[in-house]
Amino acid sequence: MQSKCFLGIDVSKGYADFLLLDQKKQEIEESFQLDDNHAGRQYLKTLIQEWFSKGMQQLYCGVESTGGYEDNWYSLLKNLSIQHTELYVSRLNARAVKAVSDASLKRTITDAVSAHNIASYLISFPEKVDYGHPDDLPGPFKDGRQHYCYIQMLQKQKVQLSNQLEKLLYRHFSEILLYCRHGIPGWLLRMLSRYPCAAAVVKAGPAKLAEIKGITKDKAKALLQKLHPPLQSVSPQIQHVVAKTSKEILHKEQLIGEEHSYMVEMYENDEQVKLISSTPGIGIQSAVAIMLEVEDVRRFASAKKMASFYGVHPTFKQSGDGTWGSRMSKKGRGQIRAILYMAALSGIRCNPILKKLYARYRAKGMKHYQAMGVVMHKLLRIIYGILNNKTAFDCTVDEKNTKTPGNEEQKNNSKESNKHRYQVESADAPISNQAARKRKKQAASQAS
Repeated sequence: MQSKCFLGIDVSKGYADFLLLDQKKQEIEESFQLDDNHAGRQYLKTLIQEWFSKGMQQLYCGVESTGGYEDNWYSLLKNLSIQHTELYVSRLNARAVKAVSDASLKRTITDAVSAHNIASYLISFPEKVDYGHPDDLPGPFKDGRQHYCYIQMLQKQKVQLSNQLEKLLYRHFSEILLYCRHGIPGWLLRMLSRYPCAAAVVKAGPAKLAEIKGITKDKAKALLQKLHPPLQSVSPQIQHVVAKTSKEILHKEQLIGEEHSYMVEMYENDEQVKLISSTPGIGIQSAVAIMLEVEDVRRFASAKKMASFYGVHPTFKQSGDGTWGSRMSKKGRGQIRAILYMAALSGIRCNPILKKLYARYRAKGMKHYQAMGVVMHKLLRIIYGILNNKTAFDCTVDEKNTKTPGNEEQKNNSKESNKHRYQVESADAPISNQAARKRKKQAASQAS
């Protein structure tokens, strides 16, 4: 048995495939499959103890993030790492493992091959794998993430119901869509739950319409003036669907509000939530949602790593004569970007740092959403600094950090000149016309 081994685990629903490699990517243990039950997990535990007894000194394990199916295996190995200090386990990004498979040009993909790819990734890119610490325990936000996913599911259901209702209204009650340009308002849903068609609304009259919350007598009269005799009668079945759909959307809205309140109640006294909510523009509900996404700031080595993980960082591409401008990468989970955008909208009004930043980039010619991307990036870096240093928001800290010698243009010029330290650019090379013009222009500016 080799002293250092790598265990690749390809997780499926109900079972997992395992493959053990040495440091030279040679198979030590042929691929095998275990069921995700007590007997299967117990057998894996016995196997690992047997490998250690045969002379193995270090075991590195990797599982892909599969949306929760890997949790049982990961928790088992994490608990074993407390007993065996030389056992390490990590969750891996499935996209990174797939890149290893693509680079190896494998023709077929099976569960055993996927387990081999995972073990190969552990061997080939040790600097990219985060094994954490053996004594790391699930934080207070782990269970909250499941609750947060439940709220997001309710919101998706509400959107689906709203889309369905809008299609029905377009066909049978199109005059009312004038009030639905920014979503279906609550007063309209309450009205449709009682009077699901134009004929029913006209029959109700302004007095009964004014009894509905959100509808005044003036609004009721204006609404009735917009209604015209329907071109076709609405069947009782369609009226039933409109009324029930409206009631269900109202119920979803109430349920989502209750769940958000419960979530805030659970975490409002948490120290990290209080630190984030000290930032102007971030309310308590947004602070809770951000912490449910971040969980533990120690997962990120720097603010740059955190921004890249959530896809807020700018991307720039240059290849040959072509260049592609900077834009937000939008990789990773989109939920936190939605939270940051709403917090940034508030921040450019009440946060002095974000307000100045937004104004500066708008003055440079950026459009609203481009400048908001810069503000979101800055806001996430502020959140990282607050959590990492465990200090509340302070404008003076940011001002001190941004006072760096030299400007960005000087840094870029020094990099460009250092790139050509071995050979001066000339127009004699077999380059394209575009590159030749660029070099002549640069040479003329240097001569002047």
